[in-house]
Amino acid sequence: MTSNEIKNFFTFRPMSLDDISTFAEWFLDFNDVAMFERNMPVPKNEEALRESWRKSLEYAAIPGAFWFVAVSADGQPAGIAGLEAVNYIHGDAIVPCFVGPQFRKKGLATAMSISLLDLAFRQLRLFRLTTFYREDNLGTRSTLSSLGFEEEGRFRGGWFTDGQRQDVVIAGLLRSEWDQRRKSVLDNLRQNHNVILNQTSWKSTGE
Repeated sequence: MTSNEIKNFFTFRPMSLDDISTFAEWFLDFNDVAMFERNMPVPKNEEALRESWRKSLEYAAIPGAFWFVAVSADGQPAGIAGLEAVNYIHGDAIVPCFVGPQFRKKGLATAMSISLLDLAFRQLRLFRLTTFYREDNLGTRSTLSSLGFEEEGRFRGGWFTDGQRQDVVIAGLLRSEWDQRRKSVLDNLRQNHNVILNQTSWKSTGE
């Protein structure tokens, strides 16, 4: 493995409450977090973050959420992503993703998303995934578009930050759409980013 490959090698594993202390500082940058998090009006301390995450990280007999953390080769937390509000009756879930500032524009958000989409559609047999983003978050829009997510609606003026209102964009992806898109997304990731994601949480079928 070359030095560049080591730099872009990440382990993607199930998240625990102990991980919160390692990335809590991300959420102290309010202007940055406000681009991604609609329900946190002010930064939280580590203990408050731990409590707010507790329910999502408690593994029930029928889990309603699955959260994972990407860790760099030198042990730094690089990003978190998960499936929230998993509904096994209707076959859907919400898919949030957050990459640490120093690891952005390296293909990590796409790599983590590929793993989650495979988990949702190939392991859990879900039918669709939904996500929400602030209309001026162009990075998230670009990543979602490359994965095949389609805009399905808006909450007009539903995101209030820094004294201004932005639309909340609702985007969705169907399993059949991911099946058609998956190979091209993988090929594009390999061509444009030298990122290696070692999954320790599940083994995806296929590539």
